[in-house]
Amino acid sequence: MTESQEEKRALRSSHPELSVVMPCYNEGAHIEALVIKWLEVLRGAVSDFELVIVNDGSNDGTGRSLDGLRREHPEIRVVHQLHIGHGRAVRRGYETARGRYVLQVDSSGRYDPSDFLRMWRTHDQYHLILGQRTHRLDSWPRRVAGAGLKTLLRWLFGIRLHDPNVPFRLYSRVALVSYLKALPPNTDDANLILTVLIASNYPDYVKELPIPFKFRPLAGRRRKLRSLPNRSWLCFQELLRLRLSPARRSTPFLATVPG
Repeated sequence: MTESQEEKRALRSSHPELSVVMPCYNEGAHIEALVIKWLEVLRGAVSDFELVIVNDGSNDGTGRSLDGLRREHPEIRVVHQLHIGHGRAVRRGYETARGRYVLQVDSSGRYDPSDFLRMWRTHDQYHLILGQRTHRLDSWPRRVAGAGLKTLLRWLFGIRLHDPNVPFRLYSRVALVSYLKALPPNTDDANLILTVLIASNYPDYVKELPIPFKFRPLAGRRRKLRSLPNRSWLCFQELLRLRLSPARRSTPFLATVPG
């Protein structure tokens, strides 16, 4: 490889076409197999990408597995942090991502990496594509909470989405970075607030795409039902603050065509 080719490769790697953000916590039982599967799909679909994995203070060996994967696969970037919660790990990943488009996916293995290809076919037509979960088989408390959230969004913001807080989503960088700067540092539901901001200002550039939601491949971390009321209350508070904020209707970027 010539010197000029090396320089071009370094330049492209610093500004990839796609960044995939994957927060994880105590997923050591299956994280290696999941990451390899994602790499296979991404290598076949995107010429230049990075996989940003945020280890949110795992204590089961997940961090060691990720460091081993990073040494073997140059597309992987690993961010280690203390355990401060899923929402803030997602935000840390967004702040680290360098891609022109940013995909966020959980590390639970409940999404088939090949379903990303359906999103990628229209990635340059929208600012936000949400992978609307089908076949969820949620418990009744989660169904009630989900229905309440959708009703709240219609009431407060006039937004009608089936799955506004889904952790399988594709952003244009211009929308993500612009609105990310507007979020308070202690925001817990970054994905939900970003959905509201983008859908409020650019409703025609938000798309929901039905995606099958699978059972976890192996036992792992699950959010406990007893924490659901507390999370729901915090979510309500953040949405109410956003509703009262004069910045909600701001349009921090001028581009109307994501591509």
